[in-house]
Amino acid sequence: MLTSWLAPLVATLGFASQVAADEWDARVDEIMSSYETDDLIGEMSQIAIYGLVDSEANLVEDKVRAFAKLKVGSYLGGPLWRGLYDPAVVGWAWTAQEYRDAVETIQNITMEENGGHPMIFGLDSVHGAALVSGAVKFGQEINGAASFNPDLVYEMGRVTSRDTLAAGIPWSFAPILDKSSNPLWARTYETFGEDPYTISVMADAVVRGMQSINGTAACLKHFIAYSKTPTGMLPSLVI
Repeated sequence: MLTSWLAPLVATLGFASQVAADEWDARVDEIMSSYETDDLIGEMSQIAIYGLVDSEANLVEDKVRAFAKLKVGSYLGGPLWRGLYDPAVVGWAWTAQEYRDAVETIQNITMEENGGHPMIFGLDSVHGAALVSGAVKFGQEINGAASFNPDLVYEMGRVTSRDTLAAGIPWSFAPILDKSSNPLWARTYETFGEDPYTISVMADAVVRGMQSINGTAACLKHFIAYSKTPTGMLPSLVI
């Protein structure tokens, strides 16, 4: 009896999902067809905010505008602390409100300078929105894995996206799904460990948690074999 209605239901849901995907694909094709080569190059470029702030961590709009004229379509990060360039300046990272203000300013300038094409902003929210002052900060991923509790890791993901989105940022560069292969690697603590099964379970939990907040996107990283380092050296430092 169950199979008599289950198969049509599954087929219907699958068809609906395909229709939705086709509609999004068509919309993307429509937008992309209006882009010139310079637009496409700009869309594939991403600029770190660290070089766009002054010694007191204030956004420098002239610098943002210069990149907007180059049609840059993506930005990431924020000042890690107020004294990033001046040790005499004391204070931690931007608050959620300061991020929202910065994102809004960058968005407005971007759309003014490149024909109304919006930019997207991302943040490394790996163990909570740790770059947002006042946000909830969790232990690293290795701590989540050590709990062997997917429900807990799900909640870590949910709160991370909640706090990141509160800062006006829909895109989190997390989770880190590198498989730890050498304890000498200085970023081992950022992983879910060395066991592929544990990593897969925790990955499923944290991504579901992160994307349970409407309007947010997780971003699995790093590039293939990034953590496969026989010496423990960061690949980005030796490539």
